[in-house]
Amino acid sequence: MRDQRTSATRRAARFSRLPVTLALGASVLLSLGAGPAGAAKGPADLPNLQAALDTLKSTATHDAVCRFLSAPVPGGESPGAVVTLPAKADPCEGVPTFTIKDPVALNEIAPAFVAGTAQPTLTDAVKLAYAVAGVTTSAGRTATVLLAPTGTTGWHLAAVREGDTDATYAGKADLATTVFSEPQIHGYYQLKLTTVEPLNDAARQGLNGQPSVSLADYQKLVKGRYADKQPGSEYDTKGFSSGFGAGRPHSSTSSAPLVLGGSGAALAFVGGAVGLLRRRRARLR
Repeated sequence: MRDQRTSATRRAARFSRLPVTLALGASVLLSLGAGPAGAAKGPADLPNLQAALDTLKSTATHDAVCRFLSAPVPGGESPGAVVTLPAKADPCEGVPTFTIKDPVALNEIAPAFVAGTAQPTLTDAVKLAYAVAGVTTSAGRTATVLLAPTGTTGWHLAAVREGDTDATYAGKADLATTVFSEPQIHGYYQLKLTTVEPLNDAARQGLNGQPSVSLADYQKLVKGRYADKQPGSEYDTKGFSSGFGAGRPHSSTSSAPLVLGGSGAALAFVGGAVGLLRRRRARLR
């Protein structure tokens, strides 16, 4: 009788541990599912998310967005045009109310991948470029706040850009998909395992109209487009890689922000060089 009770007790103990075992197994599977393809895709994947949120919620960022929204919507300016905004004691005076969304990771193609010196793998093909946060106003205007990494754990305000395209496409990433941009042509792509698919018209043109290509074939395409236009090349040193024509924009010594027009993505420069974002909109000619 004692043996029967002992056996029953052992069976009950084994079954009581079964849910725990299954839960642990599910946890391992979920961890595996969020492997390399899940890297740098959303708010939780940003290094030190809290630091990014703190920067977005800071008074400096709020005032920078106000200064940016004080400028007229760009459209008629010639490339390289500079608009000086009037100084105001309250930068938010007369500015519509706005909301800054949570940041998401904006990935870009990596220089070594473009040069062909890196392997066509996810970890080598793209790099985290910015944390971006969409801005929406009560008047219907949209913008994007760009945060650049400070060291390995921090973030600082880099610029404010007209429109929320970067944040919208970056937000499409999920556990199975990595979204990245080819900023030189304003193209946005999604990478599923080793297949690259376009997300907008510029990306479709970048793939020569193909609905998808392998990551290795995509590397050949961008190497052909930019291998001779890397930093330090003649193309770069002559200033074409700034995207504003033959010269790079100069930082301002004024405390008032500047808005640079010309390529459809205006940048707000806060306190001169603080917001200076070197644009990588290389225009192929």
